[in-house]
Amino acid sequence: MTRTSLGLPKRVAWSAALILLLGLLAFKAGKEGLSNFYVQSAHLEIQRWAKPGQAYRAEDWTRVMHYLASSLRYSPGNPWALEESGTLQLRSMSAARDPQLAEAAARSANVDFRMALVQRPTSPFSWASFALTKLYLGEQDDELVKALLRAEELGPWEPGVQQTVVFVGLSVWNRLNQAGQAAVLRAMQRGAQHNAAKIAEIAMTFNRIDLFCAISKMTSQGREVCSRISKSGKNSSKQNKGATP
Repeated sequence: MTRTSLGLPKRVAWSAALILLLGLLAFKAGKEGLSNFYVQSAHLEIQRWAKPGQAYRAEDWTRVMHYLASSLRYSPGNPWALEESGTLQLRSMSAARDPQLAEAAARSANVDFRMALVQRPTSPFSWASFALTKLYLGEQDDELVKALLRAEELGPWEPGVQQTVVFVGLSVWNRLNQAGQAAVLRAMQRGAQHNAAKIAEIAMTFNRIDLFCAISKMTSQGREVCSRISKSGKNSSKQNKGATP
């Protein structure tokens, strides 16, 4: 028997193994592609709801839930699908009139974002949303602060992340150390460069417009917003002085 004939079975075995491996990789890629297709469909639908004047019906909600369930069936650990599922649960929480249903939706969202972070720990959106769910659940702990800092660190120029960091950060302002407060102020400053009015609105919700005006006057938009708020406050004060108690 020649050396060539002895090596033939090995080459056949290696070729078969390679074909099998390529087939498995193609199968896995196909499943991930289908998973992303379904989550993309869900994402576009949710984005449509967010536009002014748009609303959704019960069947729209059911369809998006079906998209996300299908996505996770093909790829159970798809972080994008988990993020969208968490976002959907937060919408459900905001729309719920029953406090128990609202808490259940917030807890489901918390689980979704926690699982998404296991798969993709570099997502600023997941960190910010995870911190938001903990705030809604009343879990103002070190884990919330860590999520807040990670969101600010990983998403310094993401408007949605900035706004969530400012909202959560001002909610727990007195629990933050100097580094934590500095992170919130950085998010506030960057957010003011993109949408000063929105950041000012959040600051006013927590009666901290002083923080906003102290750091945003370096931009023309920030100065304009603070000037408008200042004039509004003076006019209100004059009206109060002329009114009888």
